[in-house]
Amino acid sequence: MRIGYIIASNEVMVLGKPIRYAYREEPDSDQDSGWRVFSGQETQEYAEEPTNFAQYNAASVLEREPALAALLDRAFPVAFERDEDLGQFVEIEEDSTGE
Repeated sequence: MRIGYIIASNEVMVLGKPIRYAYREEPDSDQDSGWRVFSGQETQEYAEEPTNFAQYNAASVLEREPALAALLDRAFPVAFERDEDLGQFVEIEEDSTGE
């Protein structure tokens, strides 16, 4: 399986916080996987600032969170949140209103 780039927040890839939220949307381009990953601690204001995110190859993101490998073949739209009690990502329903 070939995965395009993943967009990750600086909270995860620069500051080293664990990935607690990941979703896949329709890709922006042929090179984009559509996957977006977050620490879950980003504010709305933070998320609205494009400079707080960067594109990474999947291998770089999987080094930080190997458990994501099992999710990468899921079709969009889909979202996951880390369940700390289970120690794994669980699929969640996203609110279609964006709230």
